[in-house]
Amino acid sequence: MRSDCILRSRDKRQHQGVGLQVWSRPFLQCGFQRRASHCSRLNLQFRGTYSAILIAFAICASDLKVAFCDESLSERIQVLVQPYIDSQIVVGMTIGIVQNGERFTRGFGQLSATNSSSPDAETIYEIASNTKTFTGILLADAVIRGKMKLDDPAEKYLPAGVKMPTKGELPITLKHLATHASGLPRIPDNMMMKNIDDPYADYTLEQLQEFLSNHKLRRRPVTQIAYSNLGFGLLGWLLSRSAGMSYEDLLRDRITGPLKMPDTVVKLTPAMLGRFALPHRAGGIVASPWNIETLAGLGGLHSSADDMLTYLQANLAPPSGQLGEAIELAWQLQQPALSKTEFSMGLGWHIAKDGHTRWHTGETGGFHSCMFVDRRSQSGVVVLANTATAEIDALGESIMRMLMGIEVKPRVFEKLAAVTPEIMQRYAGKYELAPNIVFTISTDGGKLLAGLTGQQTQRVFPRSETEWFYRVVDATLTFKSDEDGKFNELELFQNGVRRIARRIP
Repeated sequence: MRSDCILRSRDKRQHQGVGLQVWSRPFLQCGFQRRASHCSRLNLQFRGTYSAILIAFAICASDLKVAFCDESLSERIQVLVQPYIDSQIVVGMTIGIVQNGERFTRGFGQLSATNSSSPDAETIYEIASNTKTFTGILLADAVIRGKMKLDDPAEKYLPAGVKMPTKGELPITLKHLATHASGLPRIPDNMMMKNIDDPYADYTLEQLQEFLSNHKLRRRPVTQIAYSNLGFGLLGWLLSRSAGMSYEDLLRDRITGPLKMPDTVVKLTPAMLGRFALPHRAGGIVASPWNIETLAGLGGLHSSADDMLTYLQANLAPPSGQLGEAIELAWQLQQPALSKTEFSMGLGWHIAKDGHTRWHTGETGGFHSCMFVDRRSQSGVVVLANTATAEIDALGESIMRMLMGIEVKPRVFEKLAAVTPEIMQRYAGKYELAPNIVFTISTDGGKLLAGLTGQQTQRVFPRSETEWFYRVVDATLTFKSDEDGKFNELELFQNGVRRIARRIP
């Protein structure tokens, strides 16, 4: 789920026909693309950055017990993490690992640009779309208790007078919602996003019901696995409505209470706020927390690395009783991939091409998280970051591969040019790209920031004194001066097209 632009879905759009074109990461989800790899794995592609998802590893079980012996695990993780901190990709993060029942957590970087303290196992983050795996287990729990069936039509649990969208004879079922096979769109089209810094906060239950009753499906259920935040938000509400309690109370009653996960909540208590990491957009710009209540089941949870390791352990070795049965049901294959480019699904879980690794990622306006869990190697990894960047997924995958005994090397990021604050200040001002479409260039604490009309301000990074690049989209800005040395033009280069924006008063 991204908030660094107002564009959404995976459509490449422009503001009024011109402007910064953004391959926006759909809310709480990445796009996928298969790539050749000597490690035989499937990669996620997002704005030119690849986050690999495990498929298969030609190693035996005896090779897997390597993480908690030999050289220090902490030192090996430090080597993998350091490039993300040095290149200012991430402000701070907490990494949690579990393998063969042993746990490891460590924080890296800073809680914020102004707080040099390192995060730790109890630091609380927004976990965004990883919430969906909890929603899947809640559905499985309702099934185990005999309250619902996976093949029940979702409309059965709606209030009188509210209808589910249809196309063809097959109704949308609860399982369709939990496996992204419903045919529902990514987000409801009546979600106006009054505040793009907190886009879900103002969406009401009345708007959701209005959308459902009036929407026309573009495709029939089970014709494509297409990521739908709406589907999981709706599922979370149906589950809570059926149980007669809020999503948060239901979660506490069925999952987080029994597993003793006190930090995993929708609403933070005053005490928790003292441990809440400050959110940042890519490049270290302070962002706003997100409040997701009506559609909490799609991504409204907060949690800590300590709690998430408990959660991963429960998925590696489900406890006895109804909760364990629900975890197992959610873990199982529920929806096979419908094309070569899709992943199979459990209830909420993505299933890697190896058939046994489960994974999920998530992103809000100022946080990113990923988790991988593999019963074959009895290993799990969670990375919680206070910076909204999908680069984190590649780090989580590297750590998972390391746990499996595969050699991994640290990432190498583009080295930044040294540019003084005085030179940056010469670029500051407004540059008109088209009528009513203006770049606003500003500086803040040695950072150069670029805002475009209708979109959030982003940090840009120096390739040279005059050429600057985005990390949230494949685009560059080049500042051009006149004969007197005054910078009066800005050139936007994206998708092979160059556009000139001229300085205005």
